[in-house]
Amino acid sequence: MRIAALAALILALSACTQSTSGRPQPSPDQPSVTSVKPTPTATTSSPESQLKDRIAWAQAGSAADVSHYHSASTGGGSAADLKSDIAFVSPSGKISCITGTEYQIDGFSCTVKLKNPIPKPGDGFGNWDGGFVSYSGQHLSVGQFRGDPGLFIHGDGQTLPYDSKLTFGNYVCRIATSGLTCVNPSTRTGVQMSDDGVVPFGCLKEVSAAEREVSVGRAFSC
Repeated sequence: MRIAALAALILALSACTQSTSGRPQPSPDQPSVTSVKPTPTATTSSPESQLKDRIAWAQAGSAADVSHYHSASTGGGSAADLKSDIAFVSPSGKISCITGTEYQIDGFSCTVKLKNPIPKPGDGFGNWDGGFVSYSGQHLSVGQFRGDPGLFIHGDGQTLPYDSKLTFGNYVCRIATSGLTCVNPSTRTGVQMSDDGVVPFGCLKEVSAAEREVSVGRAFSC
């Protein structure tokens, strides 16, 4: 009886550690020499409590000076002045984000070096970027056909140190070794980005292939 109970326990634990194939999953933070506090993992609580945890965690980061992030460069020559926009990159270089305020674009875009990029949905105009993320409060898309660099024409912004947060408009973003968490408390949504995947929070639900734009790989909306 004791051997049978032990075998059942091992099978149960194995099932709990498996993630859904092809679905992006949040990754827990790993210990680091910078003593970064881990991001909250939300696997058993309700969607609302998950979002509250994410918002609270993002807002608890060390505030970075936004004035240091109004420029971008391609690595050669002088940096371009982004005026009211901001751009930043993760210390690992795997995530780069930029806003589009000057072009009346709500939210921001990021390029994420995903381990498993989103496959292109079919033929489209331009080059396919399976790690291109657009987030605008009540809308999120992952993977997009790109005809030009778009907002990233001037390159990348300054590095945002681990455990720092940037507040701009209605958004708060905090970086950790597990990735970037961005939330919009006014729309009650959020997203976590890392090389393991892109995870939406709040009311963001995936839309069907028939409903999403043909130029994107996956889309989420409230």
